[in-house]
Amino acid sequence: MKKQDSQQRVGVGISSVLMILVVLAMTALSLLAFGSARSNESMTQRNADISASYYVAADQAQRKLAEIDALLLKGQAEAADILWYEDNGPADVTWEEAMEGLTFSFSVDTDYQQAVYVQGLVTEGPQRYRITAHQVVDASVEQEENYFMLMGD
Repeated sequence: MKKQDSQQRVGVGISSVLMILVVLAMTALSLLAFGSARSNESMTQRNADISASYYVAADQAQRKLAEIDALLLKGQAEAADILWYEDNGPADVTWEEAMEGLTFSFSVDTDYQQAVYVQGLVTEGPQRYRITAHQVVDASVEQEENYFMLMGD
């Protein structure tokens, strides 16, 4: 009789070990999911901060364009030249004579080592300027102009 009891009996130890392994596996998976969620949250927050910083800088660029537009309206009435614009315009706007005509440029920094760079061409008539560049540039590196070597240069 003792022999039959030992064969039919299922031990409590095997199920306990199996339950411990399942709990450990679930704990490891939950820790991995938690780490991934925290990483995604920090990346999303950084992207939101960078986007908000860009839109603040873009708003400041539009306000500066409004100042330049008012200056150009006044300058057209007075038949102004480049020196007049440099003297009467905002201090951080660069005015240059180019082959196409008078150009202006400025940049507005963001909080994340980037800047919104705007360049425009002064035109005649009701549309006083045309935007030729409006882009985000890396402010941590000094921007250099790239020239391509053409035949005969």
